[in-house]
Amino acid sequence: MAFVLIIVFGSVGTLLRIVSFGTLTNFNRTVWIPLFCKIALRTMGIRVENRVELPSSNTPFFITFNHNSYLDGFVLMSLGIRNMRILMSEKMLVFLPVWLISFSIGLLYIPMKNHPKRRMRYFFKVEKLISKEKVHIMGSSEGVHTYADRIAPFNRGVYHMAVNCQIPVIPLFIYTPIESNPYANFRPFKRGTIIIENLGLVETNDWKIENLDQHVADVRSKYVERFNQYYHLNTE
Repeated sequence: MAFVLIIVFGSVGTLLRIVSFGTLTNFNRTVWIPLFCKIALRTMGIRVENRVELPSSNTPFFITFNHNSYLDGFVLMSLGIRNMRILMSEKMLVFLPVWLISFSIGLLYIPMKNHPKRRMRYFFKVEKLISKEKVHIMGSSEGVHTYADRIAPFNRGVYHMAVNCQIPVIPLFIYTPIESNPYANFRPFKRGTIIIENLGLVETNDWKIENLDQHVADVRSKYVERFNQYYHLNTE
């Protein structure tokens, strides 16, 4: 059912972007695709409790999030943030239905870690995009991983980008109940409520590249603490 909705809404969104020569891309980001995500989640029996408050200014910021469920994409796109460019692994390029949604909102595909030079050029282009068009960026700190029961190690690339562009980091935490999480091979799951909340604005004005690892570790610790609180675990 979700994949059928992806194809239908993605096709319409792609058409809207093409016939408008890109002028309806923000409409897709703020209205059309969020509507699709909310319908898809409701169809799957999932309710979203949105506790997120974002800055009201147009100053660019970087949103990051934990990635412990296949439903995360639906939840994040349902927020409908204007001028938001989402980073997604190019590993997802093989899925045509996902490509339709991605194209309709101007998503940016990030090269895999085994292509370091191309990945470095990619981040340089994203930094220029932030400076020139004043867009917001959203991306997972964990990147591609297989952890559903803990917070995976964080990547440096997205934080290096945030420091170079001097933009604040907004860490969002997504809590998906275990019984409502289809992460393991799309297993049957129960109806439930997903909670998405803000862990607090992190300013990067005084960050230095030479201390980046420590800053990244500090942000990750926020996620580990919240993850353990929600799931009653003691992970590191």
